[in-house]
Formats: sequence, structure tokens, C-alpha cells
Amino acid sequence: MKKFKSSYVWAIVVWIILAFVAVITLPNTTQLIKEKGQITLPSKSESSKANKLAKEVSGGKSGTDVTLVYHNNQGLTTDQQYLIADKAKELKNDKSEYGIKSVTSAADSESVKSQVLSKNKKTELIVLTVSNKGSLINRAEKIQTNSKINGVKTYITGSDLLTDEFSQITEKGIQKTELIAAIFIFIVLILVFKSPIVPIISLLNVGVALVVSLGLIMNLAKYASLPLSDFTQVFLVVVLFGIGTDYNILLYDKFKEELIKGLDKHSAARSAQKSAGKTMLYSGSSVLIGFAVLILAQFSFYRSAFGVSIGVFILLAVLLSLNMFFMHWLGKKMFWPSKNFNKATTSKLWFGLSKTAIQRPFIALGLIGIFGGMFALNGYGTLNFNTADEIPDSNSKKQGYLIVQKDFSKGTASPTTLYIKSDKKLTNQADLATLDKLTDYLKKEKGIKQVMSVTQPTGKRIKALYLNKQLKTLTNGLTQSNKGLSTINSGLNSASSQISSANVQKQLQSVNTLAEGTEELQSGMSQLGSGANTLSNGLSQTAQGSNELQEQYSQVNQQVQKLSSLQSQLSELSELTGSQSITNISNKLIEAASISNSINSGISSLNSAIGQINSSTPELTSGISETSSGSQELVSSGSELTSSASTLLSGTQSVNSGVQELNQQLQSLGSQVTQLSSGLSSASTGITQVKDGLTSIKDYLNNLKDSYMGNEFYIPKSSLNDSSLKESYDTYFSKNHKIATLSVILKDDPSSSKAMKTIQRLESDTKARLKGTSLESSQVAYGGETSQNADLKELANSDFSRTAIIMLIGIGLALILVTRSIMQPLIILLTLIITYVTSMGITKWISGTFLGDDMLTWNTPFFTFIMLVALEVDYSIFLMMRYREELNNGNSATESILNAAKIIGAVVLSAVIILGGTFAALIPSGVTTLIQVAIGVITGLIILLLILPMTISAYIKNTYGDNNK
Repeated sequence: MKKFKSSYVWAIVVWIILAFVAVITLPNTTQLIKEKGQITLPSKSESSKANKLAKEVSGGKSGTDVTLVYHNNQGLTTDQQYLIADKAKELKNDKSEYGIKSVTSAADSESVKSQVLSKNKKTELIVLTVSNKGSLINRAEKIQTNSKINGVKTYITGSDLLTDEFSQITEKGIQKTELIAAIFIFIVLILVFKSPIVPIISLLNVGVALVVSLGLIMNLAKYASLPLSDFTQVFLVVVLFGIGTDYNILLYDKFKEELIKGLDKHSAARSAQKSAGKTMLYSGSSVLIGFAVLILAQFSFYRSAFGVSIGVFILLAVLLSLNMFFMHWLGKKMFWPSKNFNKATTSKLWFGLSKTAIQRPFIALGLIGIFGGMFALNGYGTLNFNTADEIPDSNSKKQGYLIVQKDFSKGTASPTTLYIKSDKKLTNQADLATLDKLTDYLKKEKGIKQVMSVTQPTGKRIKALYLNKQLKTLTNGLTQSNKGLSTINSGLNSASSQISSANVQKQLQSVNTLAEGTEELQSGMSQLGSGANTLSNGLSQTAQGSNELQEQYSQVNQQVQKLSSLQSQLSELSELTGSQSITNISNKLIEAASISNSINSGISSLNSAIGQINSSTPELTSGISETSSGSQELVSSGSELTSSASTLLSGTQSVNSGVQELNQQLQSLGSQVTQLSSGLSSASTGITQVKDGLTSIKDYLNNLKDSYMGNEFYIPKSSLNDSSLKESYDTYFSKNHKIATLSVILKDDPSSSKAMKTIQRLESDTKARLKGTSLESSQVAYGGETSQNADLKELANSDFSRTAIIMLIGIGLALILVTRSIMQPLIILLTLIITYVTSMGITKWISGTFLGDDMLTWNTPFFTFIMLVALEVDYSIFLMMRYREELNNGNSATESILNAAKIIGAVVLSAVIILGGTFAALIPSGVTTLIQVAIGVITGLIILLLILPMTISAYIKNTYGDNNK
């Protein structure tokens, strides 16, 4: 007793202290998993390159997009749309309160409205970019609560938000699993050992191991960057509860067996520790190695399972020390109130299966091969990489996600972003044209719904930025120019016609004749003046005779007639000089018109004089006739005649002077008019040629516009920095304008295999498309959920094969050490592989038939594999260790395997029930991966339970027969 106290009391003290320290130092696992447990891909992967470029675009400031979803099954009313706009405005005003960086809504512009309001008008979106500081879920829920509108269903969703929601659901699932597993294990252990003490001791041991290992793993993850994921904790729980209980059953069963033999509790405890403890160490080491080699995986998600190996190490230390305390202390009281210590528990099932395989080894192996092959052919096919499918449809964030997929394209909820980085600014004609061509190319690709870029910010071409539109504007201008030239040509022709019809030379000849007439008139007026003077002087000589007077009168009358003729010609001249057509012909006519005004003034004076003559002539006639009336009256009339003649002479001189000047100017003008007429004809001919040239240019430009060149993007250099492009630059360029982004919306679900194939095709096609362009040497990368999933798929598939081989090699080496054989480990590993392949086929069938999920999640095969291989190898070691023990007792090979199967079968059956129940506790979590892994492991356990004794027994029979080997 004293030895017992000194040897094992320390165990309970040490483990209680370690558990206490683990609890008080345990970090916030939720936050830690969010910070360090997210899936990371190698830096050389496409999406990792894109993430790096995304940080450059954002200036190193991280952010994530979330979407407010407003939905009304009857359609959003106008008033409701106004209320949504008000909510968007409120969010813009309260950016700092929610950590919002930007708000995009229908109120921004009509082009944005067409993108965020569904065609059926049932759903409208407000897209928010928020910072990554603090809890995204908490802020998102706060935004949703404060953004609700009466009568409209309000949701908030987003890719990162769904990922965080998945983490929370997984954590809650773990809590359920722990509780359900503990209750289930407690009940099963009571049924197996018919005692409440054994379950309590078993759960206490496992609980201490779990607490200590969880604290250590999380602190290593926090301070030493130990790989971590959402599944590290959950698989730590199920593995420790599962194999911990298995090992406890093995140890307790052996302890009970030794007590049945009559050993005291101390001897029985030491014997159990020596025998079962050795098996536990071998089995645990195999499991530990299986999980430990995962650290060699390239994929961080797979490497995160390495933490389980730490848990297994601590578990073995706890079970082999703390259990010894209870066994030494309690002895048979551990199994209270059971008093059945007469015989050990055996398994009729394994005994029967082993016996059948020994009797008909080839038939048994053939049936196993056929059974496994049937489901292996079904395989697990295409895997599902959509995180949203992991979340129950009842979740509000998942509901918002589904509504967006329904009322918009499936890719709207998570667009793909293409990053193109150049070593120079992209705000130039060549690079913008290249980006535009790439945008058009992507839009035509299969599986693409919409592409938005700096040149097509709304997903549609800006017509003004293409040559066909610009050429159309130019040709329209040329058409108007031709019309203008036609009008000018018509005016020129009209002016030329008017000049021709005016017969300027004839008119100039008339002016010349007028000039000659005025000279003659002036001469006549001089004679008239002289005659008048003579008449006046000779009145006194009237007696000289009426004949002389009559002669003078005749001369006067002739001059008056000439004067009348002159008056008529002057009238014609007045009309000619006042003609607007000549005035319109040239500025010279304006000058002539000025002279004409002077002539008219003279003509007015002349008319006045003629009037006086006309008024005086009757008196003269009367005077002559009445000469005899008196010389006094005749003298008076003569004086008046003399005065009138002088006036007439003066007017005639003015007229003559004006007419002579007019004649001189018009003769000069006539020469110029002739030149003008010739110039107008030449101008008309030239304009006609210009018109013909413009028509040819227009025809050429029209042909160019209608050709493929018309679709070319072109922006004038002067417009490259236009303020109207600033918004587009800010949206689709980095701050330094050296990185361009293109937003690509897919038709298919971004997480679907179809979408991933589309992105993989675009990755290679885009790089090929840019060869030979101004962006040939630029860095290109696709980012977003689809790109990440495509990289994830490629990495997961390749690394799964690599990791599986490493794990099998590690476990195989451990089995070689245990069995001291090469063939036995190969048979065991082959059995495990058959079990895994068959279980995956059955799991897919169950998932599609009963759960409605036709595809397995992408991580289900990996986790099912490591769980089955790592856990089921335990049962193989249990069987082989007992087989070697039976051989050492002098039994033949077939007898040894039969006895081993009979005894270990009971342990394995209990272990399978407990481990199966532990994994079944994952099903209520609601997480698809956990549910499918649970089905896969439970199915695999059942299969292994049936085929392991058959394959090992058949191998033993065929290899050793009945020899003692």
C-alpha cells in the first residue's frame, strides 16, 4: 500500500494541476480559429497571388464585403425602394459606428440600380465593404437589426460571413458532440461493465486528457503557429473520446480478467498495465504516427490534424498513469455492483467469422473483394466545395444567400476578381484598349454572365468610347458640312447669275452715254446761259424783230427738251445706282452708291431749275406774244430767265461732275466685277471639289465604321484624365493606377465544379490573350471564392494522395515493429483501404438518398480516411497482439487466431459501439462535413468489424496453416 501511494498518488496530483493550468491559460478558441485557423493556400497558388494583389489595391487595408438583402415575395413597392435608399443613406452617415468602408446601393446611379435590383423587382441589395477588425458576425447582425424595414424581409450575407457562421456552427456542434458523446459513452460502459464506477473513471481520464491537450494545442497555435482549423478541436474530441474509451475498455477488461484469475488488485493492475498497456502503447503509437505524419502535408488544412497526435500522446500518458491510481486504489470496487468475476467476456460474432474464414479462406476473401468492389465503383465522384452548403437552410444568413442566387445569377453573391498588375500606369490609350478587349473576350466566354471593368463599369460598353460611335458622329458632321457647302455653292451660283443677268457692261455703257450727255448738257447750259444773258441784254432791242426772238426761243426749247431727256436718263441712272444687286456684289458698289447720292442731289437741283424754266416759259411765250404789252415786263422776264439759266447751269455742272466721277468709278468697278464673277465661278468649282472630297472621306469612314475596326476602343489623349473617368478609375484601378481589376460574375454557383473549371480555363486563356499586347509582361491572377476553391481542389486532391501514402507508410512501419512481419502489415493496410473505399461509396449513397446531398463535401474523404486508418488500425493491433500472446501459450496458428478473435472481438465490438456512438454525436451538429464523416466512419467501423477477423484469419490459414508460428 505504501508503495502504491508513493508510485501513483503523484499522478492524480500532477494531472489535476495540469488540467487547472490548461483551463486558466486556454485562449479564446473561437477568435483564435478565426485568426489562425482559416484555410491558407501556398503562396504560389493563383488565389494567393490574387490576395496579395488585392491588398495592394486596398493599400494594405483589409476589408470584406457583406450584402444586405431586402426581399418581398410580392415585389418591392416604390415606397419600399425609397425606404431602402434611406437605409443606405443612414449607413453612409454611420460608417464609423459599423466599421463600414463603402456603401453601394441603387441610389448611387441608374447603372448601379440595374445591378442591385433584381429583374423581378422582388429583391434589392445594399453592398457594404467593412473592416476586418473585431467580430464580423456581431457587426453584421447589428447592421441587419438597424436596417430592417417593415413589410420587407431583411437578411445579411456574404462569403466571409458564411465562413464565420460555419465556424460558429461547428463550435456549437462540438459542444453538442462532447455532451452527447459523454452521455452515450457513460451508458454503453454501464451496459458493458454493469457498473457506474467504470464509466466515471473512464470519462474522467479522457476528460483530463482532453482539457490538457486542448490547452496545449491552442497555446501552441497561438504562440508557435501550430497548424489549426475548424476541425482540429472536433476531431480531437471524437478521437480522444473514441480511442480513449477503447483503450480503457481494453485495460479494464484485462484488469478484470486478471482479477478473475485470483490476483490481488495490485498484481492485477501491474499485469494489466504490462499486457494491455503494451497493446495500448503500440496501438496509440500507430495512431500518433498516423496523425503526426500529417505535418508533412503541404496543405495547412491537412496539417491542422497534427494536433490530434499531441492529444493522443497526452491521452496515453494519462491512461497509463491515472488509471493505475484508480485500479490500485479500488480493485474490484471499480466494477461495483457487478460481482461476475468468473469468466471474461467473449465474442461469438468474431469467433464465427474467424472460423468461417479459416474453413473457406478463398471464398471469404473473394466475397470481401466483390463486396468492396461494388461500392468502390460508385466512389465519391465530384466533391462539393461550397461552404454555404455546410450551413442549415434555416440559418438567416444562408437564406439571404439563397435569395440572392435565386433572384440574381448564382455568381452574384460571390463574384470573381481578375487582377492585372503593370509596372507603369494604366491610364493610357493602349492599356485601356487592351483591358477593354479583354473585357469583351471574357464576356463571350462560356459560363460568364457579366464582366465589369474600367472601360465598362456597368458591364456594358460606353458607346462614346468606340470608333464606330465616334466615326458616326464625324460622318454626321461631314454630312452637315456638305449641306453647308451646298448652301454656299448655291449662293455663289446665285450671285454669279445675278451679276451675269445684271449685264454690267451694258449698264456701264449707259453710264458712259450719260456722262457724254451731261457734258453736252453742260455745253448747252452754257449756251443757254449765254443766250439768256443775250436775251436779257437784248430785250431792250426787242424791236430787232420777233424772228430773232423766235429763234432764241427755239434754242431754249431745244435745250429744255434735251434737259427733259437728261432728266429721264438721270432717273434711269438713279435706279441703276440704287440697285441692291450691284450693292450686294461688292463693297465698290457701296462707294458708288455714295457718289450716286451726290448725283441725286444735283439732279434734284436740276429738276428744280427745269421746273422754274417750265414755269417761266409760258410767261416768256406770253411775253413774246405780248411784246407789245410793254418792254418793262419783258425786261423783268428776261432777268428771271437769266437767273434761272444761271441756276440751271450750276446744277448741270454739278450733275456733270458727279456723272463723270461715277463713270470713272463704275468703269473701274466693272473690271473688278468681271474678276469677281470669274472668282465666284472658280470658288463654286472649288467647293464642288471639296464636297466631292468630303463625300469620299465620309464613304471611307462609313466603311471603316461598319468594319471590325469600328469596334475598337479609343479615347483621346486629352480625355484620359477627364473627371468623368475618375469614378471608374477609383473603382477598378489601384490608387497608383498600376493595378487593374475586372469583376467577373459567373452563371454557375461559384463553388460548383462547373464554375471551378470555368475559372481554370480563364486563368490560362487570359494569360494567352494578353500575349503580344501592351500588358504582355504584367502580372495576372484570379481571386475570389471560385478561384480559391479551384486551387483548393487541386491542392486537396494532390496532397490527399501524398498525405495518404505518407500516413500508410508511417502506420505500416509501426505495424512491422508490432507484428515483426512484412506481410501482416500489408494485409492489415489492404483491409483498411478496402474498408475506406467501401465506406465512401456507401456514405455517398446514404447522403444522396436520405440527406438530399448528392455530393460529398471536399474534406469528407480526407477526414474519413485518417479517422478510419488511424482508429481501425487499433483493432488490428488488438487482434494481432492477442494472437501473438496465444502463440506464446503454445497454441497453433489457427487456434491462436480463433482464441484471439473470440476474446478481442468483445473488446472491439464494445469499442466500435462506443466509437460509432461518439461519431454519431456529430450528426446533430447540422454541419454537412461532420455528418458525412460520421456516416463514413460508422460505416467503416461496421465493415471492419465484419471483415477484419475474416481477412486476418484467412491470411493466417493460407500462410501458416495449423503450425505453431
